[in-house]
Amino acid sequence: MSLAIDDAFLDQHPTSAELAEEAGGLFPNGITHDVRYFDPFGVYIDRAAGPRKWDVDGNEIIDYVMGHGALLFGHAHPLLVNAVKEQIGKGSH
Repeated sequence: MSLAIDDAFLDQHPTSAELAEEAGGLFPNGITHDVRYFDPFGVYIDRAAGPRKWDVDGNEIIDYVMGHGALLFGHAHPLLVNAVKEQIGKGSH
């Protein structure tokens, strides 16, 4: 049975729906971490900056979880991005 809210969600996230279907053949429930599971499917993130994420369908999402506190400066903070670029230029393993 299809619910109106599910239909609206699918209309806003068609690419995520396709990716979720593909992932269902690769991972249990199509996810790699149980906290990302929800019906009818999870969204697939394309990029993130500060407190926001954008999914593969262009929807902007506020990230209230922020890596469970690990991202105190938000996603892709310029200071941290520059520090990583500087270090990776010195070599990687």
